Amino acid sequence: MRFEIMNAGKVQLCASLCMWLGIVTWIGNVKLHLWSVFVQQSTERDVVFSALNEQVNFSKRHAPENAGLRDGKTFNIRSPVIRNNVIEHRVFWSAWLDSLSTRVFGVEHERKWREQVRDARVVVLEAGCGRPTNRLATFADGTRACVRYGIDADQVLGETLSYYLAELLGISNLPPLALSKLNLSSEQWASVRGNIEALEWSPNAIVSLTEFIPNVTGVFIPLHLRKQQGGGLQLSAETISNMTVTYLVELMQWSDLIIFDYLTANFDRIVSHIFSLQWDARVMERTTNNLLKTINGHLLFIDNEAGLVHGYRVLDLWERYHRLLLSSSCMFRRSTVRRISEMKRSGNSAKLLYELYRAREPLARELGSLSEEHALTLQYRIDVVYKHIKQCTEIM
Repeated sequence: MRFEIMNAGKVQLCASLCMWLGIVTWIGNVKLHLWSVFVQQSTERDVVFSALNEQVNFSKRHAPENAGLRDGKTFNIRSPVIRNNVIEHRVFWSAWLDSLSTRVFGVEHERKWREQVRDARVVVLEAGCGRPTNRLATFADGTRACVRYGIDADQVLGETLSYYLAELLGISNLPPLALSKLNLSSEQWASVRGNIEALEWSPNAIVSLTEFIPNVTGVFIPLHLRKQQGGGLQLSAETISNMTVTYLVELMQWSDLIIFDYLTANFDRIVSHIFSLQWDARVMERTTNNLLKTINGHLLFIDNEAGLVHGYRVLDLWERYHRLLLSSSCMFRRSTVRRISEMKRSGNSAKLLYELYRAREPLARELGSLSEEHALTLQYRIDVVYKHIKQCTEIM
């Protein structure tokens, strides 16, 4: 009897030990699994931060002042908190998303660049920068700029006024610009006098100089804009969940570009693609005219010679397509909407534009500005954009 009791006690003890061993093993496996998940996530996060930090460091070395993503931050766009913060009131890009990018070209960088190139000596003038009438200039210090002579002076004026209108709107995607006169006996142009004469450029003509940005690529119209067919770009939570932060920041720049091209009536960028759809169904699959992207993901709105002056003269041919472009987006930056509202309240946007242009450009009076008719056209288009934004907010 005593022997049986001892055996029963041993069996019970073994069972208890096995049970506790199983529990310890299970806890160990759970901890190991959790640790492996943590290590994996930490590793992935470190890789993302490392890659982004390298991109930001590269941007600081090669990009203009104040360009690029801020503070090397990265976020999980699939997180419900982040997703809900991408859009505010259904039509505005959020402050969170807007904070991820700063000015493409810093104000101080633009000022210094203008002062530097206005009198800098040009040592090489070669083909480049788009149109056959444009040239790529290299200055004595190695700085390079696109020289736009234009078929006529109105193209140079359109390029220049478009640049300063973008500044009024707070849009910093246009490379810095300065005006210069082709005085062939001046130190600035004397070294390339033979090139200028061969091009048959008129002496003393006014040309625009814009900063040349290397290492850029072409840009395709985003799928979400191609598919709207005039219905207005809207982004649901489900749609956003499949987008990267980089793509969303690019879409935000597109929303500025659409407003900018409508105001300037620039048909030589996206509108020409829309027009060509009549006979070329695959035109949207090709890169966009006069639009480039930097290594930092910034869009560059270049070659704006068709804006404001020439674009306003041929409105009858293109206005239908300008309206289609404007209606393709109901997403806006709050800062851009604020500038549009201010210009509408002023009732005289052309005057604001001329005052800024004249303050920055010594050659402004000589080159001229908008005619009275075109000044009224600009104000009308400001009013149309304001009304479009209001309609988008009311509908949504």
